[in-house]
Order: sequence, then structure tokens, then C-alpha cells
Amino acid sequence: MATIKFLERTKNVTVKKDLKDVQIPCVVYGKDIKTRSLAIDSKTITPLIRKNDFYSKILEVELDGKNEKLLPKDVQFHPVNDNVIHIDFMRVQGDTKVTVEVPVNFLNRESCPGIKKGGVLNTVRRVVGLNCNASQIPDKLEFDLINSEIGDSVKISNFSLPEGVKPTITDRDFVIATLVPPTVEAEPETEAKEGEEESEKTEEGEDKKDKPTESSEKDSSIDDKTGKKEEAK
Repeated sequence: MATIKFLERTKNVTVKKDLKDVQIPCVVYGKDIKTRSLAIDSKTITPLIRKNDFYSKILEVELDGKNEKLLPKDVQFHPVNDNVIHIDFMRVQGDTKVTVEVPVNFLNRESCPGIKKGGVLNTVRRVVGLNCNASQIPDKLEFDLINSEIGDSVKISNFSLPEGVKPTITDRDFVIATLVPPTVEAEPETEAKEGEEESEKTEEGEDKKDKPTESSEKDSSIDDKTGKKEEAK
């Protein structure tokens, strides 16, 4: 578990001043405690926020001389510079029921038979929502691809969840990833079309050569009575 330090925010400390002092305002709430307005050092919390497992990691802190466990619940970012401007934490105990999103990790990608044959791992869900006690939150869900072939699907039923840990989606065996065949690009039809056009032009040219013109028909006409060739008029 990560350990961080909180600073007390007094009425004289504004959000603007907190941000100027590289401190991020936050609130701590939970069962049987009063909501607290605190602040946390930006350099301490920002690296943790950038990690995939931030929302499933319990943080150990000291509040009023007591050790407390907090679970991150919400982070607000500045719409322009993407800096963190506010964080919500929920105080938890071992038996506190929580809903968290846990990252999914795939093992042995390089040794996967399907990937070796050119298959592509299509990740449908990078995190999975789980319901469990705060003391049972898994660090991550892992699946071994060592025997996976093209066409295989990785579903939630393929993971061995700890006792008491259940997915938030319970009405179906949902897909987390699939191993799909490589994408085959269709051959361009430009050359084929050009060949067809050239062939059509050639045939049209030959037809014109074979077809006699009206003047040639007149020149070659013969008088039935005299048997002599009449000159074209």
C-alpha cells in the first residue's frame, strides 16, 4: 500500500492558493466520520494517479494522529492543461463494501501461439469492475496466453477471482479480449479496371475497322443489268 501525507486546509487557505503552492485540494468522507477538507502535495499524488491501478489501491494516511485507509473515488482535471485540481477519497475499513475497477494484465504475449501465427490481441476491457470488501481488492487480474490460439476469447469466467470478489456485471459471461486473425488488405482494383478499359477500347477499334462505311458500300456497288461497277456519285 502507498503511504502519503495530507495537509490540513483551513478557512484561510483557498483552492487558488493551494494550486499555487503545488498542493491539490481534496475531501475525505466515509461512514461514521465527518467529511474533511484537506490538501495533498501534487508531487506525491500525481505519479500515483497516472498508474492504471490508482482507483483500486488503498492509501495509508495519518489523520488526527490515527492511521486511516483511503480509497480514491474521483479525480477532477483542469479542462485546458489536464492538471489535477481536486480528488475525492473514501475512508474504508477491512469489511467496507467497495466497487473498484481493477486493471487486466496478459502474460506470455511473446510465447502465445496465436500471436506467433500473426494473430492480434484485441483488448475489449482494460479494467474490470469488481464488488468486494476493501481488504480483498486484487492488485490486478492476470490471464496467461501461453495456450491461446487465433479465434479464442478471454471471458471473465477464465479468471479465478478470490472468494468474496464478484464482477459488477453478473448477467452474462462478458468478453475481456479476443485473439483475432491478422487483417488482410484487399488488392487494389485499379489495375484490373484499367485492363478492362483497355480491352474494351481495343474491341471497339477492331469493330470500327471491320464495319464498312456508307461510301465504300456505294463505291463497290455493281449494276445488276450491266454487271459493271458503278462509280459513286
